[in-house]
Amino acid sequence: MWCKVIDQTTAAEQALTADDPFFAVARAVYSGNELWPGESEQAIVRQFSPSSDWFCDGGIAWLGCVEQSRLAGFYSANCRIDGEAVAYFGFWESAPETQHNQTLFAGFERWAKEQGAQRVYGPINFTTYQSYRIKLSDFDQRPFIGEPFNPDYYPALLADVGYDVHYRYFTHINDDLAELAQRIAPVLQQGLEKSKGLFTLSRLDGETWLNNLPELYPLVDRIFQQNFAYTPISFAQFEAACGEPFAKKLCPQSSVMARDEKGDIAGFFLCYPDYSELLAVEPDIAPGDLNYSEHFNRIPGRRLALAKTGGVHPDYRKAGLFTLMSMQLTLWAAPHYQRVAGAMVREDNPSRQYASHGDLVREYALFTRALTEDAGDEC
Repeated sequence: MWCKVIDQTTAAEQALTADDPFFAVARAVYSGNELWPGESEQAIVRQFSPSSDWFCDGGIAWLGCVEQSRLAGFYSANCRIDGEAVAYFGFWESAPETQHNQTLFAGFERWAKEQGAQRVYGPINFTTYQSYRIKLSDFDQRPFIGEPFNPDYYPALLADVGYDVHYRYFTHINDDLAELAQRIAPVLQQGLEKSKGLFTLSRLDGETWLNNLPELYPLVDRIFQQNFAYTPISFAQFEAACGEPFAKKLCPQSSVMARDEKGDIAGFFLCYPDYSELLAVEPDIAPGDLNYSEHFNRIPGRRLALAKTGGVHPDYRKAGLFTLMSMQLTLWAAPHYQRVAGAMVREDNPSRQYASHGDLVREYALFTRALTEDAGDEC
């Protein structure tokens, strides 16, 4: 088994490199699959640099490969869930070989136990600010930006190595946005009248998002700090994750910002065009280079609006603000899109009640396993 452990003290030449077998695994697994969006090998190498934020904050990573199977593991003393010290697994790709994965996961789990972890969750690539979950359905559909994509045998393979579903997530797609907007328009008008003087809703573009990053940073932490596996990050990390490349993809026509009567940000709901069909016909465009102003009008076919990330200040969670923003996003999106999706909503999230306005459903899951006394292979 090829294996590396990386922390802040690791020499640069001993960290992950583009020549390591780690990247060859994904290329082999998805060879000939035109739906696979690929992965930025250079970006992943940078993420595993000992000087990156994860390692500078005291995190450790484990990397392993067995034949055409690969796995990364992550541990930080700051990661605790329900009172347990936890580790995450991520960047998992594999051919359908149970024995190779048993060897691979046993090696990772032994390492995680040695760090002090009591339970494992995954897939999570470093933190939930980055990619996590696997897909459970619709494997023949092109993934939208940020959506998990994997072969159909992955769920069974995880079960074979002892992992159970911890949470399920759903994307609900409404295939007739015009009809939905017409149906909810009077309900939205009633809601706006009722909230007059309490909240003001406005369109949110990338420039406004960037100009308000200092105010959004503590707000995002307050909104999402109770979310499962949430890991606080520094402002520099937040700016890197949610700064310019993030903001320029936003739809300025349908994204929503809510302010309270004092003028403070009370909530937001971000909407993105589904750029995946454009990338399919113009493969020279790198996902990181996408921006609304240049690429929206080049998206072929029936455009899909992805209502992907939204939240409300804890003080206003019982004020109906999230539903109000959801309806407003729908109405603002209707002239520009033909379809709308509530993207990757957790099964127990109350907002799923609104997101379920759609007949087409895609399903995802996050998995877990308690660490036992069983020993695995060690690097």
